[in-house]
Amino acid sequence: MSERDQIRARTMRRQTPTLATHGIEVVHDHGAVHDHGPVETPRGVVKYVLWLLIPLIVATVLGMVWLWPRTDAPSLGHVEYATAVVEQIRPCEPAMADCQTVIAKVTTDAYQDDLAAFNLYAGNAAPVLEPGTPVWLNVENAGDSTTFSFVDIKRDRPLMILVLVFAAAVVLLSRWKGVAALAGLAVSIGILAVFVLPALILGAPPIPVAAVGAAAIVIASMGLAHGFNVRTGVALTGAVIALLLTALLGTAFTAAASFTGIGSEDAWYLQNSPATAAIDFRGLFLAGLVIGALGVLDDVTVTQAAAVWEVRRADPTIPLRRLYAAGMRVGRDHVAATVNTLVLAYIGAALPLFLILIMSEAPASQSLTTELVAQEVVRSLVGGLGIVAAVPLTTFMAAWVLTRKADAAAA
Repeated sequence: MSERDQIRARTMRRQTPTLATHGIEVVHDHGAVHDHGPVETPRGVVKYVLWLLIPLIVATVLGMVWLWPRTDAPSLGHVEYATAVVEQIRPCEPAMADCQTVIAKVTTDAYQDDLAAFNLYAGNAAPVLEPGTPVWLNVENAGDSTTFSFVDIKRDRPLMILVLVFAAAVVLLSRWKGVAALAGLAVSIGILAVFVLPALILGAPPIPVAAVGAAAIVIASMGLAHGFNVRTGVALTGAVIALLLTALLGTAFTAAASFTGIGSEDAWYLQNSPATAAIDFRGLFLAGLVIGALGVLDDVTVTQAAAVWEVRRADPTIPLRRLYAAGMRVGRDHVAATVNTLVLAYIGAALPLFLILIMSEAPASQSLTTELVAQEVVRSLVGGLGIVAAVPLTTFMAAWVLTRKADAAAA
């Protein structure tokens, strides 16, 4: 070896420990960077995660069997609908302010090519109709005569385009994970449509229905989107515990605020329908609170588990305390952003209500504590508390799982 090569070798030996001490990857002469590879979970730790997951899955399945709706949901009354396409719009006769007459050709087979004529409001916030616009009509048969009345614009085409664009964007970005996420979304909607909503209509206890339905949704969606592995198990356990806490807090504050559960126009309509006499409206509010918090908790727990896994991958020797602290630095920012998002989502959904409150002359202490507003406050803050609890819980569980030694875990 030449003198120049000996000097170069001694220099590299002196520099390498220093670079490693500061957490900098050392680049070898061939240009490769050290890669710690995937995070290995100690085998003995898996059994602890299974001890949590298996009872949860079994309890969810048994709960669905117990609460499954076994009769058809009651109907609010049969209504016949037809589809039509607008052909002509003209002024009402006799002429009236903000009035238009719409002529539409029916496209439903039973009334194919019949013409429907109806008067429609044409002022501010009226539906925008023009020739070629597809519409829904209500059909009333009285003897030999058939009467059509306007229901709404038929919006299936733009909505289907939006669904396809959304699905394509998810798949292009996330590839097979995106396909799995869309499958999880379909399963979630199916559980709500087949189990949760019919059970609530038939008068099943709302909190157990919401808890079991939420658990089934989070198990299916997380498993399909992220795979059935230890990291998903940690996130799933954190989400379910946070959901239970959310349900307990919601129950406590619903009772403390003396909610009736009939704060919205939709709930009032249901309450005045004889077909829905079995529904517990306080429980219905709580069920909506739990299900509404589910989507955010799914995001928070999966993200926290992933963050801890990546920190561990970058430094496989990091101890529990430092790993938890690193995960919580991410978690604090996540909580700040997510709680803000949650509150703004509820405010955005109730924006017309807040406009009414601003224009009203009632004292703020009265208008902001009416049941309609107070429900949104409780919904937002209880959901936020669930998020706040989920972050440290999931972070600690992930850090504990990854820092257990194999021999200690197997003991």
